[in-house]
Amino acid sequence: MVEGLYVSGSSMLARATKQDIIANNIANTNVPGFKRDGLFLKELGEARRKGSGGHPVWRENRVSGSYIDFEQGAMRQTNSSLNFAIHGPGFFQVRTPQGDMYTRNGEFSLNNEGVLVTNLGQAVLDDSGQEIKVEGDDFSVNEEGEILENGDVVGSLAIHDFEKDADGYYQDPDGISRLQRKPNGFFMPIPGVNQVQKTSETRILQGFVEQSNTDPIIQMVDMVELFRSYEADQRVIRAQDDTLNKAVNEVGNIR
Repeated sequence: MVEGLYVSGSSMLARATKQDIIANNIANTNVPGFKRDGLFLKELGEARRKGSGGHPVWRENRVSGSYIDFEQGAMRQTNSSLNFAIHGPGFFQVRTPQGDMYTRNGEFSLNNEGVLVTNLGQAVLDDSGQEIKVEGDDFSVNEEGEILENGDVVGSLAIHDFEKDADGYYQDPDGISRLQRKPNGFFMPIPGVNQVQKTSETRILQGFVEQSNTDPIIQMVDMVELFRSYEADQRVIRAQDDTLNKAVNEVGNIR
């Protein structure tokens, strides 16, 4: 009986964690360049352990960890020369007070000094690590990221990519993400992860922004399903608690 309480409780803990992840995904549906989160559970490892007669370790927590889904988001045309989208792998490099970080959000603007900045006023960098300064917004950027004014190349957007596994994911052999999510849509590589050259798959689209790869309809369906499963676990715990109460207080009483 107590074993059943542990099983139901661990299931509720995993569902509560997943609920937080889904809520965050929905909240960022309209944020350009946002990448949705997912959840790893310990199901496969526990199944193997149970099959070999081992003691299960997921009684307290079945959550193995979360991951970031870097699937390409849809492109939305804005026709603004200050908006950019990366089609393919890669990230824009931005200088922040916490150091250089990386983002897929290409919704930029110009500050009073003509420097290309993010919506938080942080400088977007070129491939030499310097701020990008242009004369007005009458400039163009080709698919290679080169910045042209009056037909002359005056710089190039810094587009960086990072090491992936054999399947093309930003994760190590244990499934841990090689890129950490930071506030305001930024990412940082974990220590030991190196930059790699962008490939021919990467193209820069001016006048577009990449939308979040979160599908709000799917996320809402998942949330409803999750809520119903959570309620089912609650009912199971109540039933087991009632049975345990009767076993302790009623079974074996002499009348």
